[in-house]
Amino acid sequence: MPEASNDELPRPVRAPEAVALFNAVFTAELLVNACWSKAQAGGSGLDWPAAFLILPLTLHPPTRESLPTQRRITLARWAVRQPDLLADMEHRVATMAQPTKRAIRQGIRSGRLGIEGATVVALKRPRLPNSEWPAELKNSVRAARLCGEWLNLTETHMAFELLGIGG
Repeated sequence: MPEASNDELPRPVRAPEAVALFNAVFTAELLVNACWSKAQAGGSGLDWPAAFLILPLTLHPPTRESLPTQRRITLARWAVRQPDLLADMEHRVATMAQPTKRAIRQGIRSGRLGIEGATVVALKRPRLPNSEWPAELKNSVRAARLCGEWLNLTETHMAFELLGIGG
């Protein structure tokens, strides 16, 4: 196999599990759900930096499973009760930056997401989970919607602070 020239670097090989989990169509739909939920709660879309919180909160199974089912529990209340889960949140956000960018690009290409100023917005209403969906998909969508609601009530800089990012 010939070596790649400096102009043609080989593409990184991603594990099949990562490809499936970080599928751009799937992750874009999680962002659509978060943006839609935030807008329905009375806000606009997600601030650009806030969009980078959605995948780390919804795709990491222990974090997703720890999210409350009761809407009255705030991000602040949840965060103070999850020090172990939040210990590596800054690393997870950094690791998920590229999949988040791919998801945003996919959402824009498909006409499901848009950019308004520094805000990512849902352009189409997401489908509601139904009984035919696998449990992991339903739970991820539910988590994304909850995160959208939380980010409607919490300023982005405060969400980063609560999650231990950048401090």
